[in-house]
Parts: sequence; C-alpha cells; structure tokens
Amino acid sequence: MRSRRSSEATTQSRYFAGTRKKAETSDRLGLVQYLDLHTYLVGDINTKVDRASMAHSLEVREPLMDHCLVEWLASLPSDLKVRAGEGKYLLKKAMEPYLPHDILYRPKMGFAVPLARWFRGPLRNRVRESLLGDRLADTGLFNLRYVRHLVESHESGLRDYSAPIWTLLMFESFLRASFESPSLYAHERSA
Repeated sequence: MRSRRSSEATTQSRYFAGTRKKAETSDRLGLVQYLDLHTYLVGDINTKVDRASMAHSLEVREPLMDHCLVEWLASLPSDLKVRAGEGKYLLKKAMEPYLPHDILYRPKMGFAVPLARWFRGPLRNRVRESLLGDRLADTGLFNLRYVRHLVESHESGLRDYSAPIWTLLMFESFLRASFESPSLYAHERSA
C-alpha cells in the first residue's frame, strides 16, 4: 500500500511533467522560468500578494508581471537574463543610468520578517509569557524543559530558534482563542 506522501509526490511529478511538455523551449533556464510561472507564482507568491492586499482593501499591480512584458522576456535568450552569475542582467543594465550601482547589484534580500530579532527584543516578554506559562504546560503535549531551552538559547543568541518559537506561539494563540474566548457557537449550546 502506497503512502499518502508517495501518492502526492507522484501527482506532483505528473503535473510538472505535463507542464514541462507544454513549454515551447529547449532552453534550461527558459524551462525553469516557465515552470516557475505556471506553478510557484500562480499557486504561491501571487496568491499571497493578492490575499494580503485584499485583506487591507488594496488594489495591487505587479508591473513586472504584465503579460506582454512576461511574454517578451520569455522570448529573450538566456544570456540576456543571466550573465556571469548575475540574474536580471538586462533589467539591471537598463536601470544603470537611473539607480546607484550598490542598489542594483546588492545581494538579494527577500521579504523575511525579523522574528529572531523581535523575539529577543520587543516580543521577548510575550514569548516568555506564552511559551513558559501555564497554557502550554496544561496541555501535557510538550517537554517544558526543552521549550525553556529553546526560549533561553534563542534569547541569549546561542541559536536562532525563531521558527519553532513562532510555531509554539501560534499554537498557544490558538489555545487562547479557542478555550478562553466566548465560543462562536455559544448560541447553539443555549438552544
């Protein structure tokens, strides 16, 4: 009997194989960009931007995702997209007259939230109260010595445990919202 994970991997492999067949390119970079455009962008990044903007009543336009521009860029040879290991080569060359060199050619920064710094600074007390308080302890699900180790090692700068701390904070928040707030279905119980 195949596991669910194995079945999901097979489904994903078939999807990527089918998407790959639709790509009208033999160029490896072009193929990766095609797959990215038809999988990751539509199923992840663009969806997140759309949801986050709608949640705040914003209308967001992504100028580099204009379909005419994307189609034109897809038709360009790879050496105009990447050269000497430098991505977005053509865009950077076009922008050189307008932007400082150190801005155009700085390392990629991403959009990471500075959780590690926040958990050592302005959210330090919140982390301690939430993770070392009674709520998590009362569940009986956690090794509290290890949770304390995570918090203290993170605070001291010994290790970056921001990911598991975030997960525990979200679980603690779920517990608080679920068991200490009036139930959304309280009216059903009183009937």
